[in-house]
Amino acid sequence: MTRSYLKIIDSPAVIGERINEAISQHLNGVINKSKSLLSKKLRSLVGDWITEQPEIISLAGSDLAAHFGLPAGSAGSVIDSIVTSIQNSTVVEITRVDRHLKGGIALHFQPDNFAKLLSLEAGHERIEESGDLHWLKWLLESGNKIIVVNYHFTAAPDKGRSRGGVMTKGGSWRVPPQYAGTLGDNFVTRAFSGREDDIAKLVNDIFKV
Repeated sequence: MTRSYLKIIDSPAVIGERINEAISQHLNGVINKSKSLLSKKLRSLVGDWITEQPEIISLAGSDLAAHFGLPAGSAGSVIDSIVTSIQNSTVVEITRVDRHLKGGIALHFQPDNFAKLLSLEAGHERIEESGDLHWLKWLLESGNKIIVVNYHFTAAPDKGRSRGGVMTKGGSWRVPPQYAGTLGDNFVTRAFSGREDDIAKLVNDIFKV
């Protein structure tokens, strides 16, 4: 019986480089092919995370909407604007995997200064006698700081612009403490807090890794 022998003429280092190159090409192809799907599903998740926050639920239920003086019936479109802005700030960034197998996927959410969100027209309430009330900024940044002096909020069904209450002379007003946020701790940061497993599962499901 004649035996055949295979002679390897390349060094282990060269073989390793070729294997890594083949792996990187495969990974880049998979990542590029699935990027749009990841972005779409991630933004959908982000929408769910935001709308389940107590602040958004309260806006929809008119409590916070009344505090901020939002016109009756406007909360739905305001919430849509907020959610859409946060979703649109969710970006999937691809770094090509090189022959050293370095690279991959980076996920970017809302900028630290919330600039895009704070630029929303829906985050302002402009009242002739009071001026520009940037209520979304108050909600995101002001914490327990007093915002209005000599007036306090009184809940009153079918009263005021919101049909949920009015400002009454005396005392002071601030964002209700259960909803008060700061730059480092507000309804947006809380929406993303602890979501690492959800994001990892989404990535795993899409890329089958």
